[in-house]
Amino acid sequence: MFKKMRVIIMAILTFSLASCSNAQEQKIRPAGVAGGFYPKDPGKLISMIDGFLKNVPNQNIKGEIFALISPHAGYVYSGQVAAFGYAAIKNQKINRVVVVSPSHLESFKGVSIYNGDAYTTPLGDVVVDKEFCRNLSQSHDLLNLSDKGHDNVLYGRMEHALEVQIPFLQRVIPEFKIVPIVMGDQKYESCRALGVSLANLIKDTKTIIIASSDLSHFHDYNSAIKKDKKVLNAILEWDFFNLSRNLNSRIWEACGGGPIIATIIAAEKSGVNTVQ
Repeated sequence: MFKKMRVIIMAILTFSLASCSNAQEQKIRPAGVAGGFYPKDPGKLISMIDGFLKNVPNQNIKGEIFALISPHAGYVYSGQVAAFGYAAIKNQKINRVVVVSPSHLESFKGVSIYNGDAYTTPLGDVVVDKEFCRNLSQSHDLLNLSDKGHDNVLYGRMEHALEVQIPFLQRVIPEFKIVPIVMGDQKYESCRALGVSLANLIKDTKTIIIASSDLSHFHDYNSAIKKDKKVLNAILEWDFFNLSRNLNSRIWEACGGGPIIATIIAAEKSGVNTVQ
């Protein structure tokens, strides 16, 4: 258990209205949604992200940050919301980032931990922490080294929910390795397997988890607020059992409900007990 208080920061959004080589050839996941969900031009991308970060007022965060819950829509919709979370970790001593996202394009059993060498964005490559990924995959049968959910292309697009977090990370953390995780299903068994395994492997305060999730989609404003408050209250109360049951039965909505639940379980197992 960490001696200092650690917290989860929520910055999630409601919608009411989507090759390189070294001595050995490396497997690098390309920037699949650059030019769509965020600018493809590096200069424009930096300007947009830095502009969002500058708009964030000083935040009184009590304790060290264990995890963020961050939205994954196009930056013109969710970028300013995401910036509130990322501003809180700017220039902190973080050397590993675990990014957990849902799969929008491919359904499969369990959890896919990327088996490649790096993820790339217009801002450059981010190296995968292959040792951590390997250890994580060996901790439970539902956790597998794979490119499922990472490299697949459907109707000309790739999974966005994980990728859109990376440019923000590149602007706020000087140097880090990434653990890219896509959940093929969001059943409680998969969430618990991932959450417990992460807690067992994270032994220092230089690792942070990003749970990639939006909330409800395509509702009128009042309906969206009503639905989203139920999800937010469950997160604030650490009620991941109720959250899992209602999300899987589609009574509540959060497209990254699985990543949120896994993150809360990892936090609880690590001695974290505060959400801000």
